[in-house]
This record gives sequence, structure tokens and C-alpha cells, in this order.
Amino acid sequence: MSTFILRSRHWLGAALLLSCSASLAADVYVSFDDQGMAHFAPTALDDSYRLLFRDLSTGARGARRAAEPSPEIRQALEQAAQRHGLDYALLHAVAQAESGFDTHAVSPKGAVGVMQLMPATASQYGVPGTDEALQANLRKFDLNVNAGSRYLRALLDRYDGNLELALAAYNAGEGAVQRAGNRVPDYAETRNYVSRIMAAYQPGAPKAAIAVADNTGAASAMWTRQDDAKAVRQFEQGFMVVPPRKR
Repeated sequence: MSTFILRSRHWLGAALLLSCSASLAADVYVSFDDQGMAHFAPTALDDSYRLLFRDLSTGARGARRAAEPSPEIRQALEQAAQRHGLDYALLHAVAQAESGFDTHAVSPKGAVGVMQLMPATASQYGVPGTDEALQANLRKFDLNVNAGSRYLRALLDRYDGNLELALAAYNAGEGAVQRAGNRVPDYAETRNYVSRIMAAYQPGAPKAAIAVADNTGAASAMWTRQDDAKAVRQFEQGFMVVPPRKR
């Protein structure tokens, strides 16, 4: 899908144009080129793209992404964090990025549940069953959260506590990290995933503080990062509409 190139005197105009130009609701990412033009896309096409709007409607994924977990999922995350020696704030950030705390979320690649586990990984880290039984158990948030937490703990141990590498491996696989020379792979999706969680994660933050951060929205945390200062200024000043180039 081609990107939109927009400048407008008011951000609402840009948002309306984007919503009218797409047949399905979607997330919106923005990147500014050297001339200050804003390029929009439904996914992060490369490392320069930042999340502008999160789609909270019932779109292609078939579920609303929640900003805050239900009490039951919160309890499962707390128990898993304690059981596997993880920071609750980290598990919270990962679960939010992975599924929006949706127990029925299924990715195009087949990852399932709150922690978006592939069936083979789920089996390795304690989710019982095979075939249909395994798929059903993956949707049980307590089993899913526990297995995902065990996997994240194992990745942190493997990479000597390097959180960025652990998150990259959780997203792209350990093989991808190894092929990249034990660095974050140069995949736009993975780099965006790692950046999003690192921006949202508040080490050791009290649960009440995490809830407040949830209510303010994840995008604001990303847009206040120092390396996005230029984008913030341009966003506040607005855009003017420029027709996209024909391909």
C-alpha cells in the first residue's frame, strides 16, 4: 500500500482524509522526509515511522485493543511476574503491545492470545495439549500469560539481561537475532516493536502509575521522545494536503 503525503493547517483534516481514503480502519504511522513532508502508512515501513493513531475500532484483527487489562488478566500478569522473576511493568507493556490484552487475538502468522504465542513455543513453555486442545488452551489467559512469561524470562537469561535483544527475539525469533549478529534484526516491524515497548516500559513503576500511563495513551509516550522532537513540532504546526504521487 502506498503512503499518504500530507500537510494541513489542522491535524483533524489529515485524520479525516486518512479515514475517508481507507476502506478498513487501521493504525496510522507517520514519517517526515528531509523536506518536512509527512508520509503516512498503516504500518511502520521503516525505522523512521512512528505511531500516530492507534485503531481502537473492530478492524481486521476483529477485536478492540484495550489500554488496560481486565482485573483477571492483571492478576495473571502479576502472578506470572512474581513466579518468573519479572517486572510486572514489563509484562504489562509486552502484553499490551502484543494483543491489547485480548485473549482471542490471533496474528496472521498464527500467534495466539494475550502474549501472542506460536503453538510450538506455547508447548515448549508449558501450555498442554495438541492440535485443537492446544489452540483452546492458548486462549486461556492464565496458561497463555504463564507460558509467555516463561519464554520472556528464558530470553532475558539467554541474552544476559539485554532487554532489547530479548524483545527482538520474542518478536522475530531467536534465529533472527542470531543471524543479525546478536543485534536487533533490521526488520521494520521488529525495530518498531522494540522501540514501542522500551518507550512504554517504566521499570519498577507502581501498578497505579502504570494505570495512569495507560489512560493517557501509548502514542503520547512515543511522541515525547527526544529523537521525535522535530516530528512533534511539525505535528503541532499541522499539515497542508498534497495529492499523493501516482504510481
